Amino acid sequence: MLTDDQDRESFTLSTTFNAGKPVGAVVSAFAILRHLAAQDGAVSSAQVARALGLNPSTCFNILKTLAAERVVQFEEVGKAYRLGAGLLELAGSALDQVGYTRLLHPELERLAAAWQTPMTAWLRVSDHRVMLVDQAVSSSAIQIHMRIGHRLPLLVGALGRCMAAHAGLPVEEMRRQYAAVRQDNPPPFEQFLAEVEEARAAGYAVDRDGFTRGVTTVSSPILDAEGRPFLALSAVGLTAQFSDERAAAMAADLRDTTRRIGRLLAGPGRAAAPLSPRETTR
Repeated sequence: MLTDDQDRESFTLSTTFNAGKPVGAVVSAFAILRHLAAQDGAVSSAQVARALGLNPSTCFNILKTLAAERVVQFEEVGKAYRLGAGLLELAGSALDQVGYTRLLHPELERLAAAWQTPMTAWLRVSDHRVMLVDQAVSSSAIQIHMRIGHRLPLLVGALGRCMAAHAGLPVEEMRRQYAAVRQDNPPPFEQFLAEVEEARAAGYAVDRDGFTRGVTTVSSPILDAEGRPFLALSAVGLTAQFSDERAAAMAADLRDTTRRIGRLLAGPGRAAAPLSPRETTR
């Protein structure tokens, strides 16, 4: 049986269809992928089957098939499974088809060059995870590198404040997720909530040394037609490189950029966010 937490995390095997009969193996395969996406490390077939209430033999066969298709990776040490590189290929193609990367990458390159700071794009892949889908490096001598496909908790750092500001999560769910995030110097939850409200009003957030000591992140969300966050752009660098004035100016540039991208992705059917003074002068 599924726990309440698993139900909240969309691990449920039941799916609503408008027409036709669902294919059980496909429903189970997607439940397995979602479960693996929520894990911090590799897990065994038995653990997956137990968590999802699947027949152990069925679960094992589905995992072997997914591994053969490279969407799941099998680790010989520990006989465990994690998400595989094949998913990144599919995700990249999907992003290209809907135009996200064609819009995002030139903006990331511009921001990285303008601020001499690495810029990253994070896709919200569930109610509790984001995934790095694009990045642009700067010519600065000091770089912070992350691999495409790297996943982080939804509420981490500056992008976590931005996601929480628009995701519509209940306070207790935010409290639960926030407590589970491993951070070097986390502020109290009440302070986090106050910073979430500031991010909602300002359109951006800044995290200094909270997630990782010595590292500052500046983020702004890209909202969908319902006003929910599905992407976020983030600058990441050493705290010593971010004066208050520089961080504020960079944050405003990020916010203007994400709002512009949001309007382009939404198309003419959605009312655009109001232009900021910076945008009206461009």
